[in-house]
Amino acid sequence: MIVYDIVLNGEIKETIKPKKNRLKEIYSYMLEQTKVMKAKYGDNVKIKGRIVY
Repeated sequence: MIVYDIVLNGEIKETIKPKKNRLKEIYSYMLEQTKVMKAKYGDNVKIKGRIVY
């Protein structure tokens, strides 16, 4: 499972878990979430992906 951590100033603020497993669907979902997170936390936010087994 792929999860995405929202990092602000070196601290993890949120973890996003996409509900779908297809890469095309995850990609479009994360494009939307990126816009939402930048509006919520500002432009200094970083999104890092990781795999959880």
